[in-house]
Amino acid sequence: MKELLDKYAKDRFGNLETPETAEEKQQLAREVFGKNLVDVLDGWLEVAFDLVDNPEPEEPFPRENESFRGDKAFRETFRKLDSQTKEKIKELITDTATGILFSTLVSFDQFDYGQLKLSLSPKTIDNLDEEWIITDEKLDLHDELNEWVENYSKKVKNNAT
Repeated sequence: MKELLDKYAKDRFGNLETPETAEEKQQLAREVFGKNLVDVLDGWLEVAFDLVDNPEPEEPFPRENESFRGDKAFRETFRKLDSQTKEKIKELITDTATGILFSTLVSFDQFDYGQLKLSLSPKTIDNLDEEWIITDEKLDLHDELNEWVENYSKKVKNNAT
């Protein structure tokens, strides 16, 4: 429900206008949750794709520590590959990362130890102190991942879920 987020997000700092109905509050909370998950996914895909595509980091490391050595090893290995192989590696990384996220959401929806309850205490323009429920026994989070990815991802081309 990208349109709900477009309607109720009042600025780029996470402030939300409060919807009138409980149903819209829950839908908005789920959309904010999903957008955040996809933003995190995209951030990690960007890191991985940079290692695959670029023989040198954008900015040099300040010192030769473990991070430097790992970065260098990846870049040196991937530098030797042709572009078709690099694209397949990026596809594998995307499918794996998206699959992990999908499976995590399934585990939230079908938690063995009881009902997980996720809620959002929104930053609102009118500073209301309330919680909007994200999880619902009838609405599975994992069923919405594809839509969240389609609406918000800048990195995922094909949905693996």
